[in-house]
Amino acid sequence: MRPAEFLKTVYLGDRACKSILIDGWNERVELKVDSISRVRSESGNWEFYTDEDIDEGRIVFSSVKSITFSPCGLIPNDLINSYEVNPFKAENAAEEEYPLYVFRFSIVSVDSQRIPCEVVVEIIAKAIHLEDPKHPGIAITS
Repeated sequence: MRPAEFLKTVYLGDRACKSILIDGWNERVELKVDSISRVRSESGNWEFYTDEDIDEGRIVFSSVKSITFSPCGLIPNDLINSYEVNPFKAENAAEEEYPLYVFRFSIVSVDSQRIPCEVVVEIIAKAIHLEDPKHPGIAITS
């Protein structure tokens, strides 16, 4: 399943980013989310479906080429406002490197004085999947 189609099956409304793990040696980034729901309705809306919820779930990006935080210096640690994916083609990249995608997440960072600030996390990677901590290492791709 292509990343844009896959992300349409992921619901993160009122959900929070708990941590971000950057594994440089394995070109992998994980966003740990307090709870991930799935969208399975024909309407494309969540409709409060909870049968496949993943508590402490991970959104995993593989073959990661880069990650940026804007503004830099803030740590995303609260609500996920929005997310999207778009195709990406780097300058001078070989065709066999494709497809690459730009994944953008708008996540709130709350400081010690409870002042919120939006942080845009942009990840350029080849693939995305979910992982359930109850079944470590098993990629959920559909």
